[in-house]
Amino acid sequence: MSGIKLLLILVIAVLIVVLLKYVQIKRQIRNLSKQMTDLTTGKSEKMLNISLVDKDIEQLAAVLNQYNEKQRQSIASTLRHEMYLKESIVNISHDLRTPLTVILGHLQLLKKENLSAGQKQRIETIFNKAERMKELIQTFYDLSVIDAKEVTPVREDFNLTNLLINLITENAPALEAKGISPVIGLPDYSVYLHSDYGMVERIFQNLIINAIRYSSGSIKIDLKQGKEKSAIFIIENPIDSKVEIEPNRLFERFYTGDKSRHNSGTGVGLAVVKLLTDKLGGNVFAKIENDTLTISLEIK
Repeated sequence: MSGIKLLLILVIAVLIVVLLKYVQIKRQIRNLSKQMTDLTTGKSEKMLNISLVDKDIEQLAAVLNQYNEKQRQSIASTLRHEMYLKESIVNISHDLRTPLTVILGHLQLLKKENLSAGQKQRIETIFNKAERMKELIQTFYDLSVIDAKEVTPVREDFNLTNLLINLITENAPALEAKGISPVIGLPDYSVYLHSDYGMVERIFQNLIINAIRYSSGSIKIDLKQGKEKSAIFIIENPIDSKVEIEPNRLFERFYTGDKSRHNSGTGVGLAVVKLLTDKLGGNVFAKIENDTLTISLEIK
């Protein structure tokens, strides 16, 4: 009888040990599951804890750690490739814009020559295609900027007046093609700014192109020095009264007031203006009064 009791006690003891180990294993499985969830959701970057009571679970955790490390390397490689691609798009778009501007300028001059009707038609076709190519290059740049998670300003002192004059000169073929002679208001002195030259150049370029594209007759540009070394830039252009534009939505991605898209706008340019202006600590807003669109920009 005592032997049966001893056997029963032994069986109970074994069951208790097995139950305790089962509870430990369950707890560690839940812990591993939580760690994996934290890893996949980005809440944690720590490797899985492999100091476990069960060797099989420990081996599984080690395999999962190897998988996680490969995933990290793959993601890092993809991010490096994306950054390189975006930088390449920015550099290529900038490099292509200058020769295209020269081409457009010479085509504009050729259109004034004494040419035959057929020659004029060919020149006009080339000019329109070159303009379209310039717009596409700018769109590629804008999309690369708007998709970038990190856009960090690199600030320097530069002459903002000269930058604006250069951009107006660069866009002279497009202005002339639409018969627009911009009214430019500049102070008697040069306006200087301590900011990111490339970002400010892109902001001004997009605002000028937007005005050219949607203007129904003229463009007015004003630049002046603001308070505390800020700069204020205002650009106005009349718009077609038939085109419904919501000023408070102009800086949204892919918003275009012209639903017919006959002006080939993508709705990206002004979104980039807003993004870069925010990065520079500035303000930009739009209003429409008497069929005139006014965009006011302050860069601090």
